[in-house]
Amino acid sequence: MAKSKTGIEQSPLPETTAWARAVALAGGLFGVSLSERTLALRSVEELGRKIGDAVRVALPSSKALVDVLDARLRELGIDADCDRMRTARSARDLCEVLHGKSGRDVVDALAAARLDTSSSAVQQSLVDAGEALETLEDPLVLGVLRQLLSRERADLSSSKYLREAREILKGDEMRRALGVELRMVAGAAQAYLLSGAPSVGSAAVEAENTMPRSTVMASVIAPAQVRIESTRSAAKTPSPKTRPSPKSRPAKSSRTALSKTLVSEGVTAPNRVGVDRRGTVPDRNAARELLAEAVKEAEGKLEGSKGPVLFTVVVTVEVAS
Repeated sequence: MAKSKTGIEQSPLPETTAWARAVALAGGLFGVSLSERTLALRSVEELGRKIGDAVRVALPSSKALVDVLDARLRELGIDADCDRMRTARSARDLCEVLHGKSGRDVVDALAAARLDTSSSAVQQSLVDAGEALETLEDPLVLGVLRQLLSRERADLSSSKYLREAREILKGDEMRRALGVELRMVAGAAQAYLLSGAPSVGSAAVEAENTMPRSTVMASVIAPAQVRIESTRSAAKTPSPKTRPSPKSRPAKSSRTALSKTLVSEGVTAPNRVGVDRRGTVPDRNAARELLAEAVKEAEGKLEGSKGPVLFTVVVTVEVAS
């Protein structure tokens, strides 16, 4: 028996509910698995030791991510209380709480942990923190974003790229992969900026103060129509009464927004191909078989795909022994 700060004797073993939650979060957030899940002093000490090792690795990048992400959000005028920032803060705060603790204290901290978004998002934030930092600090990405900012009010294409970048930064890791998608937007935007091609909507932006608001919105909603009509002679231009009215666009999902942005600028969007395997297996041989199946399926999908591909393979396996 141990004594707490108040002098009351405390059992070295936590309650079973606290132990179950701690074990679940340790595996879900840090990928920690135990040789024996039964509640016992040896298992508690093993969990504390493995969590300590994982936190020492994750803490520096999780702290840096919050600072760098906060700077980028402010620079782009994004609310600092967005999902990605809330997830990053939850990951950092949990690592700070767990840092330096061991045994029973680790179990109690995990059992009492409260995450602002979801455990899946926090886990992904911890895994992707290094890649996200590289992207957010990449001079090329920063340069492109700052050029888009300087042209946002005068160029609709720049505004569109910047809007897509903001959506990526706001959404958490379960909706938008920052490292991959922000680089794709930056690359497409850089190609546009280097081409020197005039934006289809530039004239509408310049004439915003003299044209009725409804006319400006129509040119933004239907850019293809504006392009076609600009090539016609004045005699063949239909009157406003006969010109077809623009149709309202249906709501877009966050997962298709990036592809439509790239396609609208003449950039081929990649096909999304993914393989996901999750589960618990009794031994390492079974784990190898599961991994081999995932690789075989991935190879088949890769061979059957055409054009640019955004390819992901995720294998999460808990080996019991």
